[in-house]
Amino acid sequence: MVLSGRVQHDDELKMDDDYKDDNSHQQSSINRIVENVSKKTNAINNNTTKSAAAGGGGGGSITSPPPPMRWYNQRMAFTNKEDKGVCLSMHQPWASLLVAGIKRFEGRSWTSNYRGRLWIASAARIPSEEEVKAVQIQYQKIYSMSPDIPFPSSYPTSALLGCVDMVDCLDQSEFQHYRNRHAADFVEDSESQYLFVCQNPHTVALPQRAKGGHKFWDLSPAVVHAVQKGLQPSSQAWLQSARKYARQTQGT
Repeated sequence: MVLSGRVQHDDELKMDDDYKDDNSHQQSSINRIVENVSKKTNAINNNTTKSAAAGGGGGGSITSPPPPMRWYNQRMAFTNKEDKGVCLSMHQPWASLLVAGIKRFEGRSWTSNYRGRLWIASAARIPSEEEVKAVQIQYQKIYSMSPDIPFPSSYPTSALLGCVDMVDCLDQSEFQHYRNRHAADFVEDSESQYLFVCQNPHTVALPQRAKGGHKFWDLSPAVVHAVQKGLQPSSQAWLQSARKYARQTQGT
């Protein structure tokens, strides 16, 4: 159920102010996305084409050995017993896209050594229909306009939405190196200083109201125990269809 049309309280407004530092790559560009989505996504496609044409070799500008991909070939999965209730607040529509597995990297201005299950809560700000549509178009471009992308039917605000496994944190150079080597793997672009690598997305059966907090914050053990019971894995079968669709459209 969509949680919309509600009045923000003073503490929620302050919480949104906190996001301006951590989520600046999203909040500061939200209006520009509506106006410039075509320009931005074309740039992503151009970079992908150039990287693919270069064969993923990295080019002559790399003067040191490539950074190791500490996580790429090891599919980590954290269990309920390992769940520490660590939560991250994000603006919509990106929050729902992350727990759906459509968004796979989350940018921040700060790094973290945390590895484990990461719960995702949506902020109080309600995105406009135009903003949601623009971001969806952005991801359609990333996934080669595949018709199978399972965009959420709603984007609840001030809610606990689900969780992902945070398996690594890449700095900008590591992230761009990965994008260049795996240009055909639908990797979104980001200008953030650090990128959280997210895998194993799950959604809760029913989004729970949540106030949120600054940076990483903790859910109570009672809340963690309750929402664990309704966790549902976000199907990633559509990715295979998207890859097949990309090969067909690019190869014929």
